[in-house]
Amino acid sequence: MSETIRTVVYYVTGISFGVAVAAGLFAFITTVGVVTRLAAGTKTAKHVMLYETITIFGVTLANGVDLFQYSFVCGDVFRIVCGLFSGIFVGCLAAALAEVVNVFPVMTRRIGLKVGMPYLVLAFALGKGFGAWYHLILGAGK
Repeated sequence: MSETIRTVVYYVTGISFGVAVAAGLFAFITTVGVVTRLAAGTKTAKHVMLYETITIFGVTLANGVDLFQYSFVCGDVFRIVCGLFSGIFVGCLAAALAEVVNVFPVMTRRIGLKVGMPYLVLAFALGKGFGAWYHLILGAGK
């Protein structure tokens, strides 16, 4: 096989798999209901289609950046804002997934928790935040 054909096959395969992964991620996010729950929570449910379009665009853009290994220079403020939004998204995704599979009712029944559920959720959030801070600032895992 010539080098040109091999390169074309690699690109077509990579893009196809990337599109499949992006579609799967979007389907997962939609099935869990992150977008609709956030829209309902912010009382902007009439804009769900816009949110879903923006989500598709963001996943596709991130897929392209990852596929072509594009890098760009940005300031610390941009990184902080992106990190904040990424953390919020991951937290919402985890909470929505936990709600869908009924983790909290099962867990509270098994450990016998009668009161203090908000404190448990706060402890989860603080633990996640501290872990992310430890990994980012102190370079854990290097």
